Amino acid sequence: IALIIMSAFCFAVMNAFVRLAGDVPTVQKSFFRNAVAAVFAFIVIKKEHIGLGWKKGNLKFHLIRSAFGTLGILCNFYAIDHLMLSDASMLNKMSPFFVIIFSLIFLRERVTPMQLLFVIAAFAGSLFIIKPSFTGMAPIPALVGFIGGMGAGGAYTAVRYMGQHGEKGPFIVLFFSLFSCAVTLPYLIFSYSPMTLKQLLYLLCAGLAAAGGQFSITAAYSRSP
Repeated sequence: IALIIMSAFCFAVMNAFVRLAGDVPTVQKSFFRNAVAAVFAFIVIKKEHIGLGWKKGNLKFHLIRSAFGTLGILCNFYAIDHLMLSDASMLNKMSPFFVIIFSLIFLRERVTPMQLLFVIAAFAGSLFIIKPSFTGMAPIPALVGFIGGMGAGGAYTAVRYMGQHGEKGPFIVLFFSLFSCAVTLPYLIFSYSPMTLKQLLYLLCAGLAAAGGQFSITAAYSRSP
């Protein structure tokens, strides 16, 4: 519970820094966010003497986690740039509902009525806290933000599977971060948008916050139902 709350805080800070970075292209924001997380994860792996290799049978789930996670980040950042921050954050917080659905379908985890009730209550509570202004949302950015929440849900389901099959959290974060950097690198090579020093600092801070969010949410989904 503490880990999932910590991840929510870190990702909220990340969203704020992404918004502060201004008119930097979404793909470019994603690259810098994941580059910082990759460096951070590599340092942790070296410090804790974790091997740079996946456990047998986990490669497929690393690729699923990375593909869905990259989709989730790109969609989330696009929504942040085109919607009110509260609305974009609320759409991204649909991910726990998708985790429940995907865990039920793919991991055969049993979902009790009480658990489902608690998650619905939590979602309703977050609506009261964040107070999203759904009335003025543009349909395309809202749909993209919703897809981002679905992508995150798929990614975290894969994280849960790997966490229960011996994969270390720092390596999960490193694999995903490098995968996402590789996907977005061609865009930077051919369409790099110059940034001010302030924008670069904001994106580096977003990356640090994202690293904290990635480590805590990976640990949370690996340890709890």
